[in-house]
Amino acid sequence: MAGLFGALPSPSANSLSIGPLELRAYGLMIALGALTAVAWSRRRHAARGGDPEDMSTIALWAIPAGLVGSRLYHVATDWRSFQGRWEDVPALWQGGLGIPGG
Repeated sequence: MAGLFGALPSPSANSLSIGPLELRAYGLMIALGALTAVAWSRRRHAARGGDPEDMSTIALWAIPAGLVGSRLYHVATDWRSFQGRWEDVPALWQGGLGIPGG
C-alpha cells in the first residue's frame, strides 16, 4: 500500500490563475479545511440540540482571528525579513503564514 502512495505525483503547479485572480494551493487547502470544519461543526451542534447558526457566527470571528494569528506568528519568527519594511506585514498575498499561530 505504501508503494501506491509513493507513486502518486505531486501537482506541478502551486497556483491556479483565473483571470487576474491567482489562487494558491496552500490558500485553497486552508479555505477548504475551514469550510469543512464549519459544516461539520454546524451538523454536530445541531445534532446536540443547538442552533447551527451559532457555529457560523463563531466562524466569522475565529477564521479571521486565526489568519491574523498565523500571520503574526510568521512575522514574529521571521522578523528580520520585515525589518525596515513593516508595511509588508499585512501583505498575505506575498506568502507567510505560521500554522502554530493559527
